[in-house]
Amino acid sequence: MTEQQHTPAQSPAEEALAVLEQAWAYYTPEKQPELDDNEYIDLPVAA
Repeated sequence: MTEQQHTPAQSPAEEALAVLEQAWAYYTPEKQPELDDNEYIDLPVAA
């Protein structure tokens, strides 16, 4: 599962970020579901 990115000389952080962006683009649907009334998000509110 090793894919060469555009620049061969990258720092590990940049490499990880590039892989993360690829994964995010892959797993993110083109049309996001509308988050009505925090239907899909249930996060504690920071006081």
